Amino acid sequence: DRIARTSTLFGKTYFEFKLLSDLTFTTNVSVDLRNYNYERFDNRFVGDGATAGRGGRTNTVTQSVNVNQLLNYTKSFGNHNFTALLGHENLDYTYRYFYGFRQGLIVDGNSELINFTTTNSLTSYEDKYRTEGYFGRLDYNYDSRYYLSGSYRNDGSSKFYEDVRWGDFWSLGGSWRIDQEDFLKGNEWVNQLKLRGSYGELGNDAGISLYANQALYELGRNNANEPGFVYQTLPNNDLSWEANKSFDVALEFGIKNRVEGSIEFYHRISDNLLFDVPLPLTAGVGSITRNAGTMYNEGIELTLAADIVKKENFKWNINFNMSTIKNEFTKLPGDRINEDGTKYYDEIITGTKKLKTGQSLYDYWLRDWTGVDPADGLSLYKFDETKTAGASERTIDGVLMTTNPNNALFHYAGSAIPDFMGGVTNSFKLNNFTFTVLVTYQFGGSTYDSTYANLMHGGASTGQAWHTDIFNRWQQPGDITSVPRLDTGQSTNISAASDRWLVSSTFVNLKSMNLTYNLPKTLIENLGLINAKIYLSGENLYLNTKRQGLDVQRSFTGTTDYTYTPSRIISTGINLTF
Repeated sequence: DRIARTSTLFGKTYFEFKLLSDLTFTTNVSVDLRNYNYERFDNRFVGDGATAGRGGRTNTVTQSVNVNQLLNYTKSFGNHNFTALLGHENLDYTYRYFYGFRQGLIVDGNSELINFTTTNSLTSYEDKYRTEGYFGRLDYNYDSRYYLSGSYRNDGSSKFYEDVRWGDFWSLGGSWRIDQEDFLKGNEWVNQLKLRGSYGELGNDAGISLYANQALYELGRNNANEPGFVYQTLPNNDLSWEANKSFDVALEFGIKNRVEGSIEFYHRISDNLLFDVPLPLTAGVGSITRNAGTMYNEGIELTLAADIVKKENFKWNINFNMSTIKNEFTKLPGDRINEDGTKYYDEIITGTKKLKTGQSLYDYWLRDWTGVDPADGLSLYKFDETKTAGASERTIDGVLMTTNPNNALFHYAGSAIPDFMGGVTNSFKLNNFTFTVLVTYQFGGSTYDSTYANLMHGGASTGQAWHTDIFNRWQQPGDITSVPRLDTGQSTNISAASDRWLVSSTFVNLKSMNLTYNLPKTLIENLGLINAKIYLSGENLYLNTKRQGLDVQRSFTGTTDYTYTPSRIISTGINLTF
């Protein structure tokens, strides 16, 4: 038997008091409670539980309580307008976990854990996390033309040691409604023109253990029958907030009430990055969490909306957006200046990436695969000249190659970040018909297709499918192909991680199409309806990529997993409003 039960209780309420005509006090309270129970029973007659019988229980309880208090003040003096906010908030999060598994059924018909003789596994733990913050904000505008705003936060997190638990963060922003100036008022062409900019800092404590600053021990590491425990993490009382510093400037515009849009430049620095820094084996643990590193993201975002046709019975509207992003490390753990004045940049290799100052978080670090040797069908890699040449090395066209992946040269092989990306929406309205089409796109960047790599194995993976590209494999001397020979003894040569498995992330996706017909008012009023419409819609209708079946619409990690491309969905229906 397998029985899973989930109970969820969510509640939110607020209290608001008007202390003065311009002063309001508000309290918000939200509670989220989740309880999960899983029961497992394997009888002693058939299946995995034979012949003793066994049972298990899993229980988790998640509790989250968020409370804040806000004091709002609004005041105007002639053309001067002010709003001010003071607030306090705190989050209290608790997670409880229990798991028990026993075997040796005593009495049939009872699956409770006490009805078993032997305990196979029994564990439980409780996690707690708290944050608290004090904040304020002041907004000012003069005559709805000039806007200024400023904010300040003092945040504390239980993830950090008490002496460095609190962080100070602030922001400043401003904007200028140029279209409200006398020299533009009444202009027939420009109906909106606004320049805005801001700079701000926010703290981040996500992505690390709830107890990252503490020394933790892992229990259950017994030596034979003697109980024992080992170090799990080392303490770091200096661990503190990661700071995200963001600057942006934008121009918003509107032309003849037909075209509107914005162009924005942003530059965001992540300082004091929370990193799991590798440690030497003598430390006893693999890594320690530290504030070590600085990275920036910058780019341009463009939005544009236009009424191409604007007639009484026919309208055509188009919305377009495009964005770019650049990412680079400017500091990493271990970076230093040597005694001779030269700079040393540390490197952290993780999966298909190598993190290094001056490179991106999303740059690939892979073997330099050069193709297949027509003579014997083995994969060829550029030889790393720091290694010792041997029987696996050969010279082809004057270049020293190797068939041994351990001697292959690694290099930066491109980036998962595209050159630009965005979407286009076209909306057409003809009488009672409305037709909308959304197309998303991305150009540039690469995806490491590990799913394809696993389907192009050399034959040693018994029972595992092949991709149809395996039909193009090398079969005899002289064959010119990009697919190595099938050879169960050369799995490493054939399947090693390399830039062979990179594929373009460029795509064009017909994301959705919707056709709607609104029934005439004269008809629906006779039926006692307020509104009625018939619709036909489709989602994920067409995806054009370099490799069929590959969904490159994923995060900038640029790696694949065993997931299907989004399903094509066609739906139709009628909406009635009474």
